[in-house]
Amino acid sequence: MNFRRIELIFLVTFIAIDIFLFGMFEQNTNQQADNMSDGDSDSQVVKEMRDDQIEVSHLSEKKNFAYYLSGTQNDILRQQMGQLANQTPHYVSHELESEFKEPVTVNKTTPQKSINQMLDDPTFVVNGGQYSYSKNLSTSRNLVYSQKAMGSSIYSSEAQISFTLNANHQIVSYTQSYLQDVKSLREKSETISETRALIWLYQYNEIPNNTKIAWTKLGYTKLLSIDNDRVFIPTWIIGIKPQNSPEIQLKKINAFTGGIIKETTGNLKDSQDLSDLTN
Repeated sequence: MNFRRIELIFLVTFIAIDIFLFGMFEQNTNQQADNMSDGDSDSQVVKEMRDDQIEVSHLSEKKNFAYYLSGTQNDILRQQMGQLANQTPHYVSHELESEFKEPVTVNKTTPQKSINQMLDDPTFVVNGGQYSYSKNLSTSRNLVYSQKAMGSSIYSSEAQISFTLNANHQIVSYTQSYLQDVKSLREKSETISETRALIWLYQYNEIPNNTKIAWTKLGYTKLLSIDNDRVFIPTWIIGIKPQNSPEIQLKKINAFTGGIIKETTGNLKDSQDLSDLTN
């Protein structure tokens, strides 16, 4: 299937999706109007959240602009893994798995700073300059780098590098996935604000009482797949930490419509000196 045909399929799909999402948006808007009196405001809802023992820090009312994105999952990593040095790479199902012959020493307190300096070295990782450190997805033993796109990051296992560190804070291995030809499919559009995303998540009863909003991030998550081509939408990704729990639950809100993105959500451990991993 050539890419022009795929673009046509994307276009038809987007028309159907836009109609569906517009209906969802109208429904959500009407629901919010029914649930909130004329005197209600975002700040009042945030106060209600705090009354429910939901810890919320300062939230931004700023609206952003984002795109629909597409990218292709192909075998470019396999084609270029011969350039890697001091490693034993293996390629399985569009993913590069590699072990270093000798552990790579990095800064003990801020290992990501050492990795940042090595990313542009083609013998270290393939296309490393196209990734950036994702603090919110990392732990002290597992550092995650997400592929960059249009000033943001793609939050997908199909577009990231995950470095594994040993007890001596040395890199011993990593896995890498990569999307080629990442581009916008249409003009940028305005997104909902961080505050609005969190309020809607709360009003959808997706935030339990006695929890902390650990972090929020605007990035891209996968909407659909067609053969080896992927489509991504801007998404508010919100980390929620229940009291007395080491796990952070991930919630996702469509940043265009405010609809909840229902899928299998990951849990992150933050117990292993996660505070050491600063930007």
